[in-house]
Amino acid sequence: MTLTWKSADRVALAIVALIALITFITFFPLMQVIVLALSLAVVLIPFQEKFSKKITPALSAFLITVFVVTVGFLAVVVTFNVLYQNMDYLISLVSSILEGLRPGAISDLSPALSGIGIDAMIDNLLTSVKESLYRYISSIPTLALQLLLFILSLALFLYSGPGLKSDFQKMIPEKSLKNVMVIYKRVYDTLYSIYIVHFTIAILTFFLALPFFWILGFEHVVFYSVLCALFALIPFLGPVVVLAFLALYALSIRDFHAVLLIIFIGYPLLGVLTDIYLRPVMMGKRVEIHPVVIFIGFFGGMMTMGLIGFILGPLLLSLLIGGYQIAVQELGGVPAPLSDADT
Repeated sequence: MTLTWKSADRVALAIVALIALITFITFFPLMQVIVLALSLAVVLIPFQEKFSKKITPALSAFLITVFVVTVGFLAVVVTFNVLYQNMDYLISLVSSILEGLRPGAISDLSPALSGIGIDAMIDNLLTSVKESLYRYISSIPTLALQLLLFILSLALFLYSGPGLKSDFQKMIPEKSLKNVMVIYKRVYDTLYSIYIVHFTIAILTFFLALPFFWILGFEHVVFYSVLCALFALIPFLGPVVVLAFLALYALSIRDFHAVLLIIFIGYPLLGVLTDIYLRPVMMGKRVEIHPVVIFIGFFGGMMTMGLIGFILGPLLLSLLIGGYQIAVQELGGVPAPLSDADT
């Protein structure tokens, strides 16, 4: 199939492009929801194509959407339930830290600790947490509407995805189709890695944290493990936040044995192994880019685009590297790599 640009109605195409631009500008505030739904749909479209051979496409898209939403809902409910049931315990830990690390209480540890403003730091942290919780609670109606739009968009993208993919392939010239499919494969691999690898790392962190906190002797082992799994969704930061909090608590009650265990066992196990090593390696193998690029993509994307940069950052850098490889092979005569369409 070749692109028939000479015989195309350019006026009509210009009107279509104008309509698309106006639509994009109008719905730009919802781009985060739409991009999230679209990126997840790209990962799930192969399942949609597989199930559509046995049942109707509409039913397949509905069932996949229900499954994804149900799993996500259960994960959120279980997480918040564990956090809520242990809220009093968490408050008691914070109180212990406030009491144990006051200047008068830590003077026997080191005079230097008295002057670094630990009280002010903790008070500011608690104030920030309270303000963040208030903002999230006050935005529940907006979040509910965004969730509804996400569900509807995901189902629509799943249902229309295979057809849209086929339509776009028909509009692409044959000489460009191979390179475009290489780019598409790179998009799929990157998004697959972002979603699947993150979920896998969170589960692995949870099961590694269970025996560690049990050996450590802390109460509420499941609570801490859930916290580590939840924070593990944040690349290269994750469980380190929980471990730092627990190390601060252990320091406040003079449990230096626990501090050493957290530093020399907890951090290598829950921070280095899962977050610093396994996550970038698993993603790098899937998309064949250096783990450092993954690191830059995550944090650079979140710094410039907010939470949606968590997805778009690594994706854009992956596409940039893929585009560079295509340019080299086209301009330098290097043979093109095989895509799935060629196998």
